[in-house]
Amino acid sequence: MGRIDWRPAIGAVAAAAVLLAACQSGAAPAPTGGQGGTREVKIGFFGPLTGDSASDGTSAKNGAELAVDELNRSNAVPGVRFTLVAYDDQNKAEQATSVAQKLIDQDKVQAVVGGSYSTPSRAAAPIFERAKIPVVVAYAVHPEITKAGDHIFRIIYVGQIQGRAMAEYATKKLGLRSVAILNVDNDYGRSIAEGFTEAMRASGGTVPVARTFSLGQKDFAPLLTAVKEANPQALYLVTYYTEGALLVQQARQLGLTLPILASDGLDSPKFPELAGKEAEGVVLTSDFSRQDPRPLVQEFITSYRTRYGGTPDFIAASAYDCVRVIADAVRRVGPSTDQIRAGLAQTRDFEGVAGKISFDENREVVKTIFVVRVENGEFVYVDKIDL
Repeated sequence: MGRIDWRPAIGAVAAAAVLLAACQSGAAPAPTGGQGGTREVKIGFFGPLTGDSASDGTSAKNGAELAVDELNRSNAVPGVRFTLVAYDDQNKAEQATSVAQKLIDQDKVQAVVGGSYSTPSRAAAPIFERAKIPVVVAYAVHPEITKAGDHIFRIIYVGQIQGRAMAEYATKKLGLRSVAILNVDNDYGRSIAEGFTEAMRASGGTVPVARTFSLGQKDFAPLLTAVKEANPQALYLVTYYTEGALLVQQARQLGLTLPILASDGLDSPKFPELAGKEAEGVVLTSDFSRQDPRPLVQEFITSYRTRYGGTPDFIAASAYDCVRVIADAVRRVGPSTDQIRAGLAQTRDFEGVAGKISFDENREVVKTIFVVRVENGEFVYVDKIDL
């Protein structure tokens, strides 16, 4: 581990143009259908665009939308025009299944960006698999999602991997041997907490407190009191930004001064906004570094700020990369669902804004995990972990 050795991109080109420079060699597909010989490739999207999780869903949609517009504006895949078809799944499994069927039957999409959490993504994945529609999951981490079948890919590491990465950082870099866990009681929280606990114990460390809480819970005093009584060296929070903000505030109010570690659910501008000064110093895992000096990354950040205001989070970056790897597959192999699926399976060392992307034989991403810390309300790169 240590400071990251960035490989600079060649030339100061626009983000969409970098797609072509970074992709593997291969002939562009011949245009078929559409006006003027242009082939339309519809990319579906589902995510929570309303409700308590709307900030994350909107970030994902913004990232996907920005990528589509850049690809079309630069004619990144000659003869092909991309269209994004987006729906709100309200962070509900039943809504996600309805949306999935609509994208297949009504919109006839050729590929899908999964811009939602683990539970809706698990529900929708088998539906897309039966229809043989390739899906690239942006940020849902439950391991069962990609097990739906050969058409489901994931651009972020699975929950257990993220938990293991934080355990490695906690033990090897911070020298911690005793860390309590509080995790949200859903697919996301359970999978990450499981990976962390297994890795901590394998390294000889302990988890003196391991408690769960409900999504939307607001009073964490009993859980934090149990942590305080156990007197661990640190506290690991596996949750999203809303509950995370309340947890760090209530922990400090209770007199807990120990270091706080967290999962990537806190990697949102909403976390420091809601938590205020109590967010300072929180260390979390993420697949996106705002300090990555590659032109591709900095141009993405600038474009996102110009269009939507504010700095993009890891969710926006992941969804942006989802669209780009789909477009790369279209460029290299072709625009049909079968061709896109084949192209995705062949993806190796694709230069994404959230790191270099390859898919393994199980369609899981192989890439670096970053460690970032909240400093002055911003997420600052600290380290990297390669498992």
